[in-house]
Amino acid sequence: MKRRRVGGAAVLGAGMVAALVAGPVQAAGGTVAWGTTASAPAGVLAQLFGVAAVPGQAWAVGGFNPGVAPTAVLTAPYAERWNGTSWAATPVPLQQVYPAGSQGAQLQGAAAVSGSDVWAVGWVEDRSSLASTTLAYHWNGSTWTRATTPNPGGATLPNRLNAVVARSAGVVFAVGDRGFPSASMVQRYDGTSWSSLTVPNIGSLTSAAVDATNLWVASISAVQQFDGNRWTRLPAPPAASGYLQLHGLAKSSTGLWAVGTDLIPYFEGYLARPYAAFWNGANWTRATVGAPTGFSAVTASGSSVWATAGATVTRLRVTGSTQEVTPILPAGLLTAVTSDGAQHPWAVGWNSTAPAIINAPGINQGGISVTTGYSGATITWIGPTTGSGSADTSGDYAVGGLPSGTYTVIAAAGGCAPGVATATIAAGAVTVVSAQVTC
Repeated sequence: MKRRRVGGAAVLGAGMVAALVAGPVQAAGGTVAWGTTASAPAGVLAQLFGVAAVPGQAWAVGGFNPGVAPTAVLTAPYAERWNGTSWAATPVPLQQVYPAGSQGAQLQGAAAVSGSDVWAVGWVEDRSSLASTTLAYHWNGSTWTRATTPNPGGATLPNRLNAVVARSAGVVFAVGDRGFPSASMVQRYDGTSWSSLTVPNIGSLTSAAVDATNLWVASISAVQQFDGNRWTRLPAPPAASGYLQLHGLAKSSTGLWAVGTDLIPYFEGYLARPYAAFWNGANWTRATVGAPTGFSAVTASGSSVWATAGATVTRLRVTGSTQEVTPILPAGLLTAVTSDGAQHPWAVGWNSTAPAIINAPGINQGGISVTTGYSGATITWIGPTTGSGSADTSGDYAVGGLPSGTYTVIAAAGGCAPGVATATIAAGAVTVVSAQVTC
């Protein structure tokens, strides 16, 4: 692929960013633990960029390579479905649009109205040129069918859909970009067909949010609102410390959330810091947040708001944030997050070359939150599974994704007496224990 996208936003290459993922999940103790669910088989390479859910079902979408050279790129759209028990791949049909060997494709976003009414959008591209074509697929409860979508950028230039939101079965919006340089693109499904909406150009649109009357769209640097008749550009979010990039929008019951990355110049690259702001309909308020890196996506269910950052999930509040107790993804990156409407969130991305999927509360998995009193102490847990991690500067550590059962927890530091505790982990819950290191 010519570029990789996270949460609908272009990601800087590793050489351009000084700090991205900051090691294993660190979190304060909480009441809900996230767990992992095993992805369906997905070829030699697969990455998930979008997720949608309703109670009892979820859909994760992205791209994969079944083993076609070059195997380091995504060659076909990919989707899998959670049926309440397990994930199964669901074929996404795509004919040959560009020459064999140069075609790549991926799905970037998904939105669910019901278990038999789901949309996924993305693009198929010619990796040897600028050409790309929009993709939109509909899930009817059993199969994905490609819908006809406009390509206003023309046959030789980019046409990409980066995100999709649904107000109802007959009101669905997809956003992205067209042409070169990239211009804003919004498409609407009216229950019968897709058509383009006229939209003021604020650059490539990375994300969208919707409620009963309004649509909000965001580019890297701006947010605008559509009330069904006219577009209004919102005031710029509160200034970041460096260069702000917006990566996600979500409408909660109290207002609109925008999240992204605050890129702070650092020598010849940037330090990536999390950024979140809340729009109450009249003013923006920058939220106090803590995460290992910038936010890649955000979702809301009622007043609950979750955002992904690196391989972690943060619960957002205007006056503060809490890092969720999530499983360790050693080489992982979470790129999308959603809720099923019943306060059960899902987050997806990838772990090395395979899809990564986590959810809360963990199914037959819980978590531990350990206090050690020693900064950087090594924590080891022994039980149904064995693992280890390092305490933060406060001497605390938390991890999810642990199978239910009884564990021995050991906190150790050089030259000190270790702390030992027993933890009984229940599904979906975080067990708080003290294993004080004595020096």
